[in-house]
Amino acid sequence: MKLKVMVLAAVLGLPALLLAADAVELVKIVTSEQNGRLVDDINLPFVNDPDVIGEWYSVDFVRDIKDFVPGAKRFEGKLYLGGFLFKPEGAMGVMPKNPDSAPWFKWTKGVVTHSGDRTASRYTIKEMNGAKYMFLEWKSGDYTIKHKTPQYYVLKKK
Repeated sequence: MKLKVMVLAAVLGLPALLLAADAVELVKIVTSEQNGRLVDDINLPFVNDPDVIGEWYSVDFVRDIKDFVPGAKRFEGKLYLGGFLFKPEGAMGVMPKNPDSAPWFKWTKGVVTHSGDRTASRYTIKEMNGAKYMFLEWKSGDYTIKHKTPQYYVLKKK
């Protein structure tokens, strides 16, 4: 993968570092409006992401990724989402209610899809203070109905 990025950078005359940063954006999300609702194309190809496999628990909900500070919860009140169990081949469970199976959720590298809401939410994993955190776009009704920019659930890897 890195070699392909470097070759592409050389052909296009771009710095390899710039393309490497955008390599996570390989899966394109197409959004359309249907009957006033935003709908994402959730028929995405599966791309493995070994870093995402495992249990992730919600620790915060923030407007923007840069707003998160480890150990300093910004969201007041109880978080709606407990977390996710990311399984091999794109399967998922919802923590703690349905850890064994939540077939309406699927994942591919960089994206979590929801078949009921027909949303495709990007995720980014960052290491901070020795722990892995996932920043997941939360495409609720604020996104699908009100057309607002998604905010982020912050999940910490167990």
